[in-house]
Amino acid sequence: MQCRGQVEGGVAQALGATLFENVRIDEHGAVETAAFRRYRLPQYADIPRTEVHFMETADAIGPLGAKSMSESPFNPVAPAFANALRDATGVRFTELPLTRDRVWLALHEAGVTEQPRSSSSS
Repeated sequence: MQCRGQVEGGVAQALGATLFENVRIDEHGAVETAAFRRYRLPQYADIPRTEVHFMETADAIGPLGAKSMSESPFNPVAPAFANALRDATGVRFTELPLTRDRVWLALHEAGVTEQPRSSSSS
């Protein structure tokens, strides 16, 4: 149960970094987003249900066969999200966060102006 919670929390944290969190620095090097009221963090409603599956394994190096779970849920989220955007739009995104404004601007600069058509419409 504890490991499942760590995975769910890591995914939520990674979604925050992928979609919202952005430290802004002014021209003098001061942080402009020093207060939470100006720094967007994901809320409960922003995070989809995370389905977690575990595989029985053992690590000969870890104590009693244990493995680390710190970075495992965090690392793949942003690349997976960016790859899904590329598959959907044809535009490669290489800078986080993937805010609506940043995505719209990249699509506009790439000349992607048409709305995607639903596969069910004729």
